Amino acid sequence: MDNFFLVFSGVPDNNDFMAVYVKWSNSKRSRCAGKYVRWVCVLGVGDLHDLLPRHEFFVNKFDLEYQPLAFECTERWLQHRVFCQVKIDVEFYRSLSFVVAHNKRLSI
Repeated sequence: MDNFFLVFSGVPDNNDFMAVYVKWSNSKRSRCAGKYVRWVCVLGVGDLHDLLPRHEFFVNKFDLEYQPLAFECTERWLQHRVFCQVKIDVEFYRSLSFVVAHNKRLSI
């Protein structure tokens, strides 16, 4: 269990973590169409084109008082995916480096 917790170092945009999608103020990947609060983008409607193809499970952050339509559009998009039973790309998750490493440890 010595190597149970893997530590990531490097550019936050280049990680395999799947928990939370965050647009950082120092991101070279894309600009924030909303506004920055403490170096994190509060997503606006203009950020949805970057958000929707992502694979993370959660998003940080929306502000219902800033641009409520961004949250409402995301909510409707998620409802559509659930009700239409859109397939999840399982192979994407299987190919993540930490999943591959974990599976290799289990097979030893």
